[in-house]
Amino acid sequence: MLAGAVGCDRPAELGAFANVGAADKIRTALVGDAAAGEGEAEATGTGWATIKGRFVFEGDPPTMPPFSVNKDEATCAPGGQAPAQQFLVVDPSSKGIANIAIYPRKVSRVHDDMGPKTDTFVFDQKVCVFLTHVAAFSVGQPVEIKNSDNVGHNTSISGQNGFNQIIPSDGAAPFTAKKEEATPVPVSCSIHPWMRSYMLPRKNAYVAVTAPDGSFEIANLPAGEEVEIQVWHEHATGGKGALFVESDAAKELKWSDKGRFKIKLEEDEVRELNITVPAAAFGG
Repeated sequence: MLAGAVGCDRPAELGAFANVGAADKIRTALVGDAAAGEGEAEATGTGWATIKGRFVFEGDPPTMPPFSVNKDEATCAPGGQAPAQQFLVVDPSSKGIANIAIYPRKVSRVHDDMGPKTDTFVFDQKVCVFLTHVAAFSVGQPVEIKNSDNVGHNTSISGQNGFNQIIPSDGAAPFTAKKEEATPVPVSCSIHPWMRSYMLPRKNAYVAVTAPDGSFEIANLPAGEEVEIQVWHEHATGGKGALFVESDAAKELKWSDKGRFKIKLEEDEVRELNITVPAAAFGG
């Protein structure tokens, strides 16, 4: 085994709150050598293969504090109970880490089943929380930005696909990303400034966001050639904001402080990666 968002009441041991400016700096740092990662890699192999596995938190899972709700309390903190923050979501039973993005930086070829998605991706907000904390979808894929609350929201998307629009109560607005992002970009609401989420548009479907139990799967990756994988988490400390693991097994994968490792899969192989992440990897 291989050995977040906002608010003013984050526990001291988990570090300072992330914010849009900090997240943009992290994204810029990670994209600093993006020119080398753009375009297509040279095809040297044949066939397809899969990586799957889980990210597991080492130690006692953290408890997320509630958001600091200071307006529209009836909607945003019903019954006087504000929702929990989401900057480091760990399942208390499985210790799985949610909301980790994992994807190849570039690929030499794309399987027929892994091209850009065309179905509508629904991005909703309820109780003044973005319901999808890390949203991965395709460039050109239609996105429906919904507001299921009874108060208005302002949805602001950072990055190359800038979007800033008021979404009225029970309303919706269309959004389509025209450019790929190298790392997830922040989404915020100026009306309710504690709200935070992230979006990651990619050219193809080779991207996964870990489920509540920490599991992920990326199928039909190019086999027979080296593929560089990016691993990102909003609250990571290592490698300029990227998720960095320093176990012996991680070193075998050449896991860098930029949150990247390289892997070469055999045709039809299903490689399982069960990754234990120490608490020290988080807090940025």
